[in-house]
Order: sequence, then C-alpha cells, then structure tokens
Amino acid sequence: MTTKEAIKKQFLELYKNEDFAKISVKELCASTPVARTTFYSYYNNTDDVRLEIENELIDGIMAITSGSKSGSLPEEEMLPLLTDIQNYIKNNWSSFYAFLVTQPSQRFINNWKDCIKLNFKNRYPEKQRIKNYDLIAEMVASATVGAYAYWMQNPEKVSTEDIKKLICKALESLAAIL
Repeated sequence: MTTKEAIKKQFLELYKNEDFAKISVKELCASTPVARTTFYSYYNNTDDVRLEIENELIDGIMAITSGSKSGSLPEEEMLPLLTDIQNYIKNNWSSFYAFLVTQPSQRFINNWKDCIKLNFKNRYPEKQRIKNYDLIAEMVASATVGAYAYWMQNPEKVSTEDIKKLICKALESLAAIL
C-alpha cells in the first residue's frame, strides 16, 4: 500500500466515526502514521483528501457509463449497466456509504448527479431542446442517487435485483416524458 493509499484509507476510517470538520491533519497523520511533511507533499488539507477520494469514485462511475451505448436502452441492456454500477458500489461500499449516508457530501452527490446527467445528455442528445429538459435530467439523477442511498441505508429492505429494476423503470418513465 502506498503512502497516499494509507492516508486515504485512514481518512475514511476517521470520516466514518468523526465529524469531518473535526478531522485535523495532525490527527490523520498520527493515526496513519505518516509525518506531516509527507502528508503535505501530497495534500494541502483534509478536504483535499476527501476530494481525491470522491473524484476517484466518480471517475469509476464515469468509466462504467462511458462504455454504454447511446440512445434509449431497453431494460435487458440497462440492467447489465446497472449491475456494473452496483458491483462498483459494493466494491467501494465504505467510501460510498461514508459520502452518501454517514456524512453526506453534497459535493460528492452533486458530482455523481452531474455524471448521471452527462450520461443522460449523451444518451438523448436530441431531447435537450425540450422544455424542462434540465429539470427532467435533474430528476433522473436525483432519483438514481437517492435510490442507491436508500439501498445502502436499508439493504435488508430491498434486494439488489429490485433496486436495479426500480431504477430502470424510473429512468424509462422519465425518459418517456421526453
């Protein structure tokens, strides 16, 4: 594990148990352990650490969605895409959970929604001239992130298959408005 990975891993441990505003560079360095000079060679502050982790998560989602086809996808093609996203979330569960549930990061949520809206824009480029397009895209993005947050908070109430099907149906119904 590299020093940066150790810093990020320890940051997430602290973030899960402590208010972000109270996490200091001194505390993070002591618990990693890493010298503060080493920390400052990578980051300016703890928000830079959080931002890097958030961006890595968003980049992962972007990588998954960028491989999808453009145009309206039937459910049998959308489900594998949602499965890939769900698997990515499962593989990064503690990070997603930290930024969606433990201490929701509005920046992370907005960046994820922007990622979804970009995918929506790429999928339906001809629809952007429709009245209320931006509102509809925002609703798609909010519904999707909200569904994943609910799933993470209540994994015993909704199965992974159900969440995929519900997201797929929500996306289809909103796309049909267009």
